[in-house]
Amino acid sequence: MAAVAQRIRFSSPDGLLLEGRLTAPVNPRGGAILCHPHPQFGGSMSSVLIPAIQRALDAAGWACLRFNFRGVGDSQGTYDGGVGESLDAAAALDRIAIEAEGLPLAVAGWSFGSLVGLAAAVADSRVRAYAAVAPPVSLNVDVGPPAPSENQLRAFSGRVYAVCGTLDGFAGPDDVRAWACRISPSARVEVFEGADHFFTNSRHELATAVAAHIAG
Repeated sequence: MAAVAQRIRFSSPDGLLLEGRLTAPVNPRGGAILCHPHPQFGGSMSSVLIPAIQRALDAAGWACLRFNFRGVGDSQGTYDGGVGESLDAAAALDRIAIEAEGLPLAVAGWSFGSLVGLAAAVADSRVRAYAAVAPPVSLNVDVGPPAPSENQLRAFSGRVYAVCGTLDGFAGPDDVRAWACRISPSARVEVFEGADHFFTNSRHELATAVAAHIAG
């Protein structure tokens, strides 16, 4: 039986109050956070793939927190180009760690959220798995926080999974493969035939695949 998502509040490192939805089984296998798409293009923790991934992680026995970045919904603050949003993701990791004390943590993000999630993941040694859904690496503009340094990437030992669709102009398969391999030479990349940026016809399969990666 799926857990009911609880409304919670937690604070960013710079003192903003953020809102989230938390699912937490009694004996979780680990804890994961979910980072949503670009706030300036309508992205929020309610963007369709984010709750779907949370449900899949709940079914896999993982505590999971989806949350709104600063300036979205009832989260305080304003959009900060991915920098402040990375602080929000770090705070979300600290919050989910309370539900999964001593257990592995994971980060998953969709589009802009995958870039923010990466910044948080490589900065936190507790993160053992990272999943990027349609990272917008085929664009010729910066749409997230500064890319992690080579030293951060070398130090990151988490398992890396990236997924995109063949019809996604923001995340072309060749670009996603090259990007994921820069994060980790052992990164696993999966391409969904006929899928667009929203995985319109394969949302359940996408959510299940992300949860399976995180659950190991």
